Amino acid sequence: MKRLIALISLAALTLAGCATAPPEQTDKLALWREEARLDAEETPEELYAAALGEGMLVIYCTSTRMMDVAKSFEEHYRGLTVKVEHIREGDLYEQLTYSYESDGYYCDLIISSDGRGTIANEFVPRGVAVKYTPHDFKDKILPGNNDTLLMLSGEAGMLHYNDEYYSSPPINNWWELTEEKWRGMVYMPNPARSTTTLAFFVIMDKNSDIMARLYEDLYGESLQLSGGDTAGKVFVRRLMENGAHIVNSSDETAEIIGAPGSKSPLLGIMISSKIRLREIGYEMTTHNDMDSFCGVYTPISISIAGGAKNINTAKLFIRWLLGEADGQGEGYKPYLQSGAWSVRSDVRDDTGVRSEELNLLYPDGEYLYENYARFLTFWEELLENRSS
Repeated sequence: MKRLIALISLAALTLAGCATAPPEQTDKLALWREEARLDAEETPEELYAAALGEGMLVIYCTSTRMMDVAKSFEEHYRGLTVKVEHIREGDLYEQLTYSYESDGYYCDLIISSDGRGTIANEFVPRGVAVKYTPHDFKDKILPGNNDTLLMLSGEAGMLHYNDEYYSSPPINNWWELTEEKWRGMVYMPNPARSTTTLAFFVIMDKNSDIMARLYEDLYGESLQLSGGDTAGKVFVRRLMENGAHIVNSSDETAEIIGAPGSKSPLLGIMISSKIRLREIGYEMTTHNDMDSFCGVYTPISISIAGGAKNINTAKLFIRWLLGEADGQGEGYKPYLQSGAWSVRSDVRDDTGVRSEELNLLYPDGEYLYENYARFLTFWEELLENRSS
């Protein structure tokens, strides 16, 4: 595990130290921006005609649903092809940096939850990633979803339970998960591999005042802190001491707590969009009514890779991905399923409840960027102590 964290830290240092382009590349990218016409008021028909003269669109993406979007895009826009490279967030950062540093520009579009804040705080300022919002979409995007980056949809790290086993939510306060009753009963993706889980705990730690108040509400006394601890870190430590299980992904967590016919008593902390698996028989739901907050909002962002070779196809794909001007296009439908929220004011999703109606903590990209490595060091120490 120590080697894993060291590699993550080294990757972060590599990104920070290498993402500055040499002068000749800066000039080339300035020319690319001019030719990309990111502020142009182009129609889908104009973009399609120009895209037919380009090559295969390459997307670096952390979402498996992008495969469905690519298929519908190719069916609608005959003659255009899309390659989706589904990769984990950390690998996405590294591959995107190589694409940029090598002057190869192998990637055209970036779809990411940016759970470390790297894209917004490092890649956008340096031109590795570039925001593009179609001119006729700008007034249809909800506030907070078209600032540094254009967002595709919202999700959240939340507690999930098997609703065939439990007729009502089994807990109401996060601290209950640290009690003996729930020893060895909680599963979650490893924060060292899942940036969604990483963001969940880092933002929870940022809101340690809320965690301290929740502790006092539950136990009637103040949480005693020492040695530079915060309420957020104490919660994570006690959760691990209570036998929480670490797995590779939200998919694996969903399988453990909600596989068809399982009627499992286990609980899972994972990304909310996995409840779409209910459509194929999974027995799980999100806990939407936890005391003070029920999860951490984790939006998915869209950006064009700096120097992208297939700029017209990339622009056209973004339009398709967000449902075109009227929001009714096929491309947006995979992101309007249960557990995900539309970022468009004119398009509803299938969650039944809007994200703004839930008590969610919202991410602070700058805080994530500045604190994720510190949290991973803390996490490594927890795992080492548990194994000793």
